[in-house]
Amino acid sequence: MTIYRTRRGARNYGFAVGILQLDCSLPFIPGDVDNATTYNYPVIYRAIPGLSTASCLRGAPEMTEAVVQAARDFETQGVRVISSDCGFMLQFQAAVREAVRIPVALSPMLQLPIIASSLARQRPIGIITADSGNLTPAFLDRAGLATPHHPLIIRGLQDQPEFRSAVFDEKGTLDAGQIEAEVVSVALDMQQANPAMGAILLECSMLPPYASAVQQALGLPVFDFLTMIDQFHRATHQRRYQGSY
Repeated sequence: MTIYRTRRGARNYGFAVGILQLDCSLPFIPGDVDNATTYNYPVIYRAIPGLSTASCLRGAPEMTEAVVQAARDFETQGVRVISSDCGFMLQFQAAVREAVRIPVALSPMLQLPIIASSLARQRPIGIITADSGNLTPAFLDRAGLATPHHPLIIRGLQDQPEFRSAVFDEKGTLDAGQIEAEVVSVALDMQQANPAMGAILLECSMLPPYASAVQQALGLPVFDFLTMIDQFHRATHQRRYQGSY
């Protein structure tokens, strides 16, 4: 019979993925990174006090140590992968990965090199972000993610009425149908202006619920937080195969 040993500092067991959260209060619907029913495996959450949406988007180096400590706590709890609920936490990627011994994937932007390597160089990559004023090539460079040779088409949702009021203003409600329409409209405008666009990357953790609608409208591969988190979960939880031969 297997002998199980206490993990020093752990208060619970069996969590596959630890998700670092912004300090905000929003309706997190199924498909959102912050809704636990999104996953087919157990996840655990930890909010970073003081790391608001606005501060994370504009850059918050003063929060690095708090983010690192939360990540270390996740490692103590036994998670096998650490992620986050904001693509702009890419700014903490280097510090966190150097502080722990498990994989760290804080932003779906980390998929950018893989997407670029899969497409001909003349095919642009579309990025839909919460705030295009802050998600710039300079931000990617500062975070250690070199801009690919492919053209990047970056569009933000900061001026979309329902997205802005639900996410930035934290009004307390969220009309999923309206946000889906806003996201799809932005994606279609991007494709109309850039017919050769080869893929879409959704930066914001609240956008995976609308990925299917975007794909149906554009007919393109759509990458998001969940394509990344699921990949790392699969890599850290390999299974044995059974079947006929």
